[in-house]
Amino acid sequence: MNKEKREFLRFECLLPAEVVKIEGKANLVERVTAHDFSREGLKLTISFNLNPGSNMELKLFLPEKKISSKLSGEVTWSKGVQNKMEVGLKIKEMDKKLKSEILNWVFPKWLEKERKKQQKP
Repeated sequence: MNKEKREFLRFECLLPAEVVKIEGKANLVERVTAHDFSREGLKLTISFNLNPGSNMELKLFLPEKKISSKLSGEVTWSKGVQNKMEVGLKIKEMDKKLKSEILNWVFPKWLEKERKKQQKP
């Protein structure tokens, strides 16, 4: 059985984002989606290949609150899924207030889904 390496829970969500910069590639704007978010990282679906150890800058959007936040992180894992790539990004830099705002938004939605899962027979 695999032991969970994460220190913090990841909360399922669908947040639009833009890749602004990848190591060695400037002025790149690629729309991507964050599928989960935690205090330390997030999972993205992207349409290009990235190797673990790559650094990237993102702009993450929270449309319901009309806010966005830039963040930088390092790819910790990647895998191919249905003609796309999923990558785990460890957050290196992000505005703490905006990170808290996102966590405060995703947590209740995640909690609601978890409760519904437990209610199903």
